[in-house]
Amino acid sequence: MAMLAAAFGISGTTAAQTGEWQANDDDFLLLQITVGQYRLTDDVRGYQMADGICLDLADVVRALDMPLRIDKKSRRATGWLFSEEQTFTLDRDSGTVQTVNGEISLEDEIRDTPEGWCVRVGTLSRWFGLELEPDLFNSAIRMSSEEPLPFIEAINRKNRAARLPAKRQTFDLGRFPHADTEYRVWRTPSVDIVVTAGMNGGAKRKFSSNRRAEAYLAGEIAAASVTARIATDQDFVPQTVRLRAFRNAPDGGLLGPLNARQVAAGDVETLSGQLTGQTSVGRGAFVSNRPLGSSTRFSSTTLRGTLPTGWDAELYRNGQLIAFQSDTEDGRYEFLDVELFYGGNDLEVVLYGPQGQIRRESVNLPIGFNQIEPGQTYYWAGIVEKDRDLLSLRRSDDLVGSLQPGGWRWGVGVEHGLDKRTSVAFGAQSLFLANRRRHYLEGTVWRTFGAMQAEFAAAHELGEGAVFQGNALGRIGSINLGASAVWKMGDYVSDFISGDLSHRFGLQADMSLNLGVFKLPLQIGAGRAIQRNGESVTEWQIATAVRAGRINIGAELERETRYDPSRDFSNTGTRLQVLANTVVRKFRLRGNAGFDLSEGSGRFDFAQLSLQRDLSERSELRAQVEYLGPSNLARLSLGYAHRFSKFALRADTTYASDGAIGANLSLAFSLGPDPIGGGFRVSESKLARNGQVEVTVFRDEDGDGLRSEGEDLLPEIGVEAGFRLTDAITDETGRALVDGLRPYTPVLVGIDEASLGDPYLVPQSKGVVLIPRPGVMASLMLPISPSGEVEGIIRSPSGVDLGGVVLELLDQRGNVVASTISEYDGFFLLDRVPYGTYRLQVAEDTAQKLDVESALPGDIKLARGSDVARLGTISLKANASRPLALQGAAEPDLRLAFR
Repeated sequence: MAMLAAAFGISGTTAAQTGEWQANDDDFLLLQITVGQYRLTDDVRGYQMADGICLDLADVVRALDMPLRIDKKSRRATGWLFSEEQTFTLDRDSGTVQTVNGEISLEDEIRDTPEGWCVRVGTLSRWFGLELEPDLFNSAIRMSSEEPLPFIEAINRKNRAARLPAKRQTFDLGRFPHADTEYRVWRTPSVDIVVTAGMNGGAKRKFSSNRRAEAYLAGEIAAASVTARIATDQDFVPQTVRLRAFRNAPDGGLLGPLNARQVAAGDVETLSGQLTGQTSVGRGAFVSNRPLGSSTRFSSTTLRGTLPTGWDAELYRNGQLIAFQSDTEDGRYEFLDVELFYGGNDLEVVLYGPQGQIRRESVNLPIGFNQIEPGQTYYWAGIVEKDRDLLSLRRSDDLVGSLQPGGWRWGVGVEHGLDKRTSVAFGAQSLFLANRRRHYLEGTVWRTFGAMQAEFAAAHELGEGAVFQGNALGRIGSINLGASAVWKMGDYVSDFISGDLSHRFGLQADMSLNLGVFKLPLQIGAGRAIQRNGESVTEWQIATAVRAGRINIGAELERETRYDPSRDFSNTGTRLQVLANTVVRKFRLRGNAGFDLSEGSGRFDFAQLSLQRDLSERSELRAQVEYLGPSNLARLSLGYAHRFSKFALRADTTYASDGAIGANLSLAFSLGPDPIGGGFRVSESKLARNGQVEVTVFRDEDGDGLRSEGEDLLPEIGVEAGFRLTDAITDETGRALVDGLRPYTPVLVGIDEASLGDPYLVPQSKGVVLIPRPGVMASLMLPISPSGEVEGIIRSPSGVDLGGVVLELLDQRGNVVASTISEYDGFFLLDRVPYGTYRLQVAEDTAQKLDVESALPGDIKLARGSDVARLGTISLKANASRPLALQGAAEPDLRLAFR
């Protein structure tokens, strides 16, 4: 012992000489540090003394991964703790400890042991700014901290990343429990409100005030979802009321035998034909069993949605920026005829709010894949008065330009899948177009040929003429190609075909040029149209959209030449449009510019540059410069926005080169029912446009998934939705509210395991799948259960202990909740298993290799008082079809195959 003490530099004056406590085997402890639900892998040695517990300093430093160097020869420990500012110096010779908080004198805090320096638990807590609490019953040291610990944050990040579904893989939400939110006769609506007030004048104009307000409501009436938009004019006078009642069911089942997925009345949107009527919005009714978000057109689509006052919208296709739109008077964004390519088309609309909000709406439209299952039939039917709100408070002669109603129009369509490569569609529409009523019939055939999909469509306008169209999209190597042709007969006129057209054709290509380490995507298109009077129109365009780091740039160059053979006259126009956004340091920049490059012109049509700078997580500065070429007018605006917990506020000023000035103040907030406190709650989150859920977390003692009498509600538990952390934390009643859920998109709502303070508590499941509805507060109960262990020994049918056997633990729904691999001697252990009833099975691929039955007999129940299930020896059962000669053969060790 003396030699060992000398090797570790222990002082010559020993505790034995002073008659004090000495390290001995009876007092020796081997403990494990736990932080929340985590147990650190490195054991910590220590001793139980008469007046407390001490821990080996070197073991603690290693377990917590601290950059602290212990030099036993100089009897010093130096370095820093959890950040470089937290310097630490321990000098045993001078009897002091120097920390960022000052100098501390050493008295009886350190004991010399054969392992090294054993420091009292209370002393370590003071030095490191932690709470260390011994739990000898579980051989643990429970550690907690008011500040987040770096190594725990790193573990949390890795765990969250590990729970993310792999890229391009479909995450199967079907294996999780689902919670349906029933429709009610009445649900109090949530309301998003924007109020703007301002003053404008100067430039020889009198100053005038403008006051606008917009309210968007979402709730339920008579078991239907109801949304409404109420907007005023600049004098605060109500102008339009847009009202819609609907039901959306992603899995169908509406209207009995119709098995509809969408039913709507009020302000609705109809679908598009191939050659007849364009998709339209207005007051009317609509019904369809088509999948939500699917497109009716072959090589293009139209995206529409709500665009609140002051918001901007960007459109991305497969991650490339291709279009931009500022807010409009009708409160909608609209991207018409967005081109689609062969393969997947991931379209994402990013909405930017004036108070710094960012929302994303996405849809995937595949081309060339099996879009309609063989034997499946989709239908739609709708009638609208185009561009007319359900309730308009303006006189018809006040409506100008694009706001003029387009008359009533109706349409029906049916699609049917013939086989995996072929589908057909038939439709009829009636439009008020070119000052008279027109009726149409059309039919379409889609057929896939290898890496190409073709469309053949024909339409007939009753009593007038017909039109024929052929489209093809395909891929050769890495190049997407497209071709189209249209031929008209008679006086056919529709939304897609002008009365002057005779025929037209076009080609397009989408490719990526490999420029060394840089790839440049290119879309090239060319087309030619011949009018009935012989005039020709030739068009070509080149577009690119580049993402390099944080920079997104989109550019499109268009050139059009019109030739009139009767006059031998041609006219050529060239336009360039550029879109860009990026982040430079803490500044977000977005630009949009258009140029007229026609011969003799060469001018700016318009240019716009906006800059945003986050001052904090909730406040920002924004500046915008805009130039209008035709009027030679420049405009500068400066704004400040702050998002409070209850509302968002924005103030901005404008100055124009003609001397006009203005100032505006905008207030945005949402009102919604408060299920926790009662009455209404106020929030800056868009409650009406998104889904909400009230989550209740409780301690499930019996493992049945239901809250029974006496089971506690758990506070300070974090909630996550769709593998993203939220700022929702349960209160003292165990409840939390999660906002901002995307409507009609299934989302997995679960517990943030990093927030659990007890390593022996685990969620009953990874979460519950919810389909949110806009403005509706759903409700979920999430149980957290004590956990136990399952252990045993696996043997082959011939009695040989088997290593490397993959075993799975299944819950009562048949879902795999845990898995393990048996050790070399057949022993297996499943730990941190929530209380409940389970069954054990051999993984399917392992069972096939061993030629044994997968299912193992008997239920396993973990509960209070029986939290360790010792199954003993389990002998696998050979398949009944297994040859008898093989049943006594030695079994292989599968550890190398399955590890």
